[in-house]
Amino acid sequence: MDLNLSNTSFKIVSSHRLTWTAEKQLKLEQISSFISNIQEFQSPKVILEQYSLPSDLIAFIFIFLWDDLQNKSIVDLGCGTGRLTLPLRKFLTKKVLGVDIDEFCIGTMLKVADKENLKVDSLVTSIEFLEAYNWSKQFQTCIMNPPFGTKRRKIDFVFLQKAMTFANTIISIHKSNLETRKRIVQMGRNNNMDVIIMSTVEFSLPRSLKFHRKERHIVRIDIFKILRTSI
Repeated sequence: MDLNLSNTSFKIVSSHRLTWTAEKQLKLEQISSFISNIQEFQSPKVILEQYSLPSDLIAFIFIFLWDDLQNKSIVDLGCGTGRLTLPLRKFLTKKVLGVDIDEFCIGTMLKVADKENLKVDSLVTSIEFLEAYNWSKQFQTCIMNPPFGTKRRKIDFVFLQKAMTFANTIISIHKSNLETRKRIVQMGRNNNMDVIIMSTVEFSLPRSLKFHRKERHIVRIDIFKILRTSI
């Protein structure tokens, strides 16, 4: 069964092979429905490059990488309002920590968690000052949708380097371009990690920040899976 993209908000440009089933389609619809009820950024901060991925794209990423996420202890770096953190806790794992510099966003996430009776941990801090020295004993996996680095250059790599200090598996989303791919591969080599581009996807991003010129802009992203080679 092929994934029917006619009803999705995203387009798969390239991807590792994924066998799609009726069960996976049902999961996508369930997870996407849950995420669509989680508030997006109401007043996005330009310096933080806050934007939201489409609900069905997040659901697709979870299903595509289900075995890498299920029953793992997970950190969501730059969690925002919890559109990754909360469905991870509801559908995939019992231990998840959302980290973000924006206290208002963390508060939004915790309100939804309380309403849905979901236990999630949270931490308000900037990525530069995050102390993660002992996290390798607590967390196996890191997932993140970091800023693209257009306002704070290379901040996406700061996020990634922090994740590499503790996680054995990293799922990370980055704007698709050759320079970024080369940089991430080199970072992987420097940290004894293998880098795999699982999928390249396009979606339409509505105008939400002051520097956005178009009402909608097509964004192409790479979904990376990064695995530690020596544990």
